[in-house]
Amino acid sequence: MKIELREEKFVMGLYFVSFLCLLLTVMDNVPLLGVLMRVRYLYILCVAFFCIKDRIIIWNRRLFVVFGLLVIHTLLYCLVFINPTIKGHTQQLFESLIITYVFVFFTLIYIYKHSCYMEFLFLTTLALAILMSWAALTHLNNFVNPIYYFNVFSRYGRYRAPFGMGDVNFCGNYALYTLIMLIITVKEWLNRGKKLSGLWIVCICFVSLLTVCMLFSTASRSALLSLAIFIGLCLIQKYWKKIRPILRVLFPVLLIGGAVVLAVFIGSGKFSQMWTDSNREGNFSINYPIYQAYGDYLNGMGYADNSGYLQKIYGYDTTAQDVYYLYIWFSTGYFGAALIFGQMIYILYLILRYRKTVGWKWTVSLFALMLFYCIWQVNYMNARYFTGIIHMIIIFYFVLNINEGKDTKWIILKR
Repeated sequence: MKIELREEKFVMGLYFVSFLCLLLTVMDNVPLLGVLMRVRYLYILCVAFFCIKDRIIIWNRRLFVVFGLLVIHTLLYCLVFINPTIKGHTQQLFESLIITYVFVFFTLIYIYKHSCYMEFLFLTTLALAILMSWAALTHLNNFVNPIYYFNVFSRYGRYRAPFGMGDVNFCGNYALYTLIMLIITVKEWLNRGKKLSGLWIVCICFVSLLTVCMLFSTASRSALLSLAIFIGLCLIQKYWKKIRPILRVLFPVLLIGGAVVLAVFIGSGKFSQMWTDSNREGNFSINYPIYQAYGDYLNGMGYADNSGYLQKIYGYDTTAQDVYYLYIWFSTGYFGAALIFGQMIYILYLILRYRKTVGWKWTVSLFALMLFYCIWQVNYMNARYFTGIIHMIIIFYFVLNINEGKDTKWIILKR
């Protein structure tokens, strides 16, 4: 019997294996970590080969601007403007970032050329579901009593569990993206007229419930609030036509009421207390004076993984740099921050202008979530969290689909 293996199934299957291997490396109980990390190199070679074997490449000006700003920033602050005292750490970050960008770029191009977007969503969700299930089943004692879920926003009254991922916010991040990808994948599946079998419904409900319990057990407030923002934006989009007339009437009232509540919140000291309790206040009271004392405002203190600033292995007496906006400013200076913020603004411009593009509703919700999440975590389009691969591909896929026939061109290379 002859078995025919389609190219798309082979490549996407290899993507699933490599992405799952990456996810499993965050666990403390998975063997052969070095082997798991190297699987992605095999995938990159294969997907790059299949992207260029037909000698057809894609040119999209917007994509290359969005992607190019990231790459330029990485090249400048990992190869040119280097702090000599942390050169080795910068080199490690450079390797991680470049590998991540190459992984994302060729995966994106292949998905676009071969119309494998739905397969990407499904396999990514499946990999995340396996990770969360493995973490839960091998760390059953990490589940927090549901009664303490009510204390999730209390610094001293909450219990936190990492489920073998080393850090509770790591676990919160992966739980967050698991739930988001479940929402996106199921909705896209139904939009295509597909039906879910009883077995799939049971599996989805099980993974969703398991992940929600894990998310609350991490007590990661940033992840919970980000999930609320994502779901809220999705609901607003769905019921926009119904709520739009109501909002026109209530908007001035809500705006004034919100301003009054915010003023009382700040005036009473509650905001200051919450900010201090979140451990982010040190970015201003400790890290900013150190950045000023360093004095190199153009190049920053050195582009390296933000965890090293907390561990004080870079020679600075810094605390955690958990606010991405400040981390990118302190580590790469004014010009480096301008490159990244410019990329953010350009993506936001594209999202606001091209609202009829395929994938817009997920892109706007995901990007808004990311902008908020950056206040609490260093997770924006980098190698610190492997979930960065997900939101880069989804957002860049949206960029590729803008005015597809006009702006995305297929260039045939001559032999």
